[in-house]
Amino acid sequence: MVRIGILGMGFIGQQHFGTWATVEGAQVVAVADKEVDRVAATASAVGGNIGEAAGLDLSGVKRYTSLEDMLSAGGIDAVDVCLPTFLHPVMTETAMAGGVHVICEKPMALDVAACDRMLAAADKYGKLLFIAQCIRFWPEYEVLAKMLHGGELGRLVNLKLTRLSASPGWSQGGWLNDASKSGGALLDLHIHDADYLLSLLGMPQAVYSRTGHVALAAPAVDHVITQYIYGDSIVTAEGGWGFPAAYPFEMAFECLGEKGCLRFSSARTPSLQFIPNEGDPWTPEFRATTGYQQELEYFAACIAEGKQPERVPAFQAREAVRLVTAEKQSATTGQVVTL
Repeated sequence: MVRIGILGMGFIGQQHFGTWATVEGAQVVAVADKEVDRVAATASAVGGNIGEAAGLDLSGVKRYTSLEDMLSAGGIDAVDVCLPTFLHPVMTETAMAGGVHVICEKPMALDVAACDRMLAAADKYGKLLFIAQCIRFWPEYEVLAKMLHGGELGRLVNLKLTRLSASPGWSQGGWLNDASKSGGALLDLHIHDADYLLSLLGMPQAVYSRTGHVALAAPAVDHVITQYIYGDSIVTAEGGWGFPAAYPFEMAFECLGEKGCLRFSSARTPSLQFIPNEGDPWTPEFRATTGYQQELEYFAACIAEGKQPERVPAFQAREAVRLVTAEKQSATTGQVVTL
């Protein structure tokens, strides 16, 4: 049994707590958060942009107000870091120095240098490092990868990825809207699709980006559209969280190949559909679950077997940060940035 300690019981920490309960071979045995009410026996729900918010019964796990206390108590194999991005490097290093593996939420860190610190800590302490880039594990996106690499779509003509959300007012102390802590929508929201492209097509030759923000005086990026240069294929991604509070979250893709079009939208029914050049549209089979479920199942299996996570190597999570950094440079300079 892989014993998990969750660090940070905000929106994503609560999502992970509920998901771990359904992962065979793993068990959450401890939680920690500096906010006492978030580690109360009965914790109030924290809402977010995806999934249903519900209160938690934490009475069956050990509860702490710091990582250090959780590590000192022992009895865990891995820490699941669900804290604001600017805390990822120091908490990862502390956990590994304490003798445990680390599962860390995306993005890996605010910049490449901080990512390298985390990679160095994994090497120094001989621990496994997992970065929770969940879109690689999202069932509909797995279908796209399978059909594209398997030749069912034929040559890639055009791929557009979309991720749109209301402004993330649910974050504790408003940290998501503080670019110095989250990196803004470019690094926190849009990186899902940038990382997925890395897994699907590798690093692009170059990028050209335009960004904007709702509050004209704010330095944070609220919206981005990027064109990725991959040979003759047209590849773009749009991401933004500057929308009004009532705006519904949507993640989507549209992939046109020479044999037809595969499209997905979390806001549409059916959500996934393949429209061939000949014949009627149909829905490919996929597991009715979430990327959270599948990534945590995968991480638990890697920990149990003591093997590196080939599906989402920590270095590739670092490269996703490098890619998004290039997009920011492109938007700032107005120039194409080569990679």
